[in-house]
Amino acid sequence: MDFFSYSNPDARLNEEKRTAAIRPLLRELSDEDLNSLDQFAAALRFATGSRIIAVGEHTDALLIIVAGSVRLTSGESGQNEQRVDDLADGEVFGISSFLDGEASAINAIALESTELLALRRTSFEQLAAWKPALALALIQDIAAYASRRLRQLQVSC
Repeated sequence: MDFFSYSNPDARLNEEKRTAAIRPLLRELSDEDLNSLDQFAAALRFATGSRIIAVGEHTDALLIIVAGSVRLTSGESGQNEQRVDDLADGEVFGISSFLDGEASAINAIALESTELLALRRTSFEQLAAWKPALALALIQDIAAYASRRLRQLQVSC
């Protein structure tokens, strides 16, 4: 799936920015692997202040920030809502729901105009059937990313 048309020179810059932005998560993957992953992911765009995920919402998508920033909060929307973290280009959220299919434990709000790549669980299963080595590399990278994030959160507590 092509997200950008190369007939527009600015679109090529956007594609290069997208590839560079997701490198912090998918740093072990080649450009060819990233292009294969594009066939299974969807591009999503959110305006400033838009709610991306709400606590209790059922979603199984792994969300990678291509451009923009996202605030993660806990608690019911508008009531006892507490900031958990702010994420930027290349960072990921929705990992737990992607892995276990459970309802979201967080709210996610776009802090600015934000572009995401969403990889749904069913799409990942198709990827695993088509390119098992790529799917395994992706899961290993997600696990390493989640481990680094947990360590950062533990240090800050």
